[in-house]
Amino acid sequence: MLMALTVPMLLDSLAIRIDGPRAWDADLTIDLVVTEPEAERARHRLTLHHGALTHRETAAPRTPPGLVLTLTKRQLLGVLAGQGAGGIATEGDPALLERLFSFLTKPDPNFPIVTP
Repeated sequence: MLMALTVPMLLDSLAIRIDGPRAWDADLTIDLVVTEPEAERARHRLTLHHGALTHRETAAPRTPPGLVLTLTKRQLLGVLAGQGAGGIATEGDPALLERLFSFLTKPDPNFPIVTP
């Protein structure tokens, strides 16, 4: 089911899990260069600033990011599932990925879908 989601949808699902107050002082930039599938090939810039994670597709960055991950969509799903960045081409500080994930909250699987 996750393979059916687009990369921007996956990044949105990451952004809504950021604990804003804890991440308020964090300032980091990570670029994801998705190489396949062909229809999803793009460079996505993630920016965590003032407690909010934003992302946008970018062609050529004007400012260098702290970390660049070059990966496939399947590898991205593995990273988001907590399997780490082993076997993925990285440039920059890989600790930024751990730092980003340290601000994520765990989703509650028992949340009320409909409240009376």
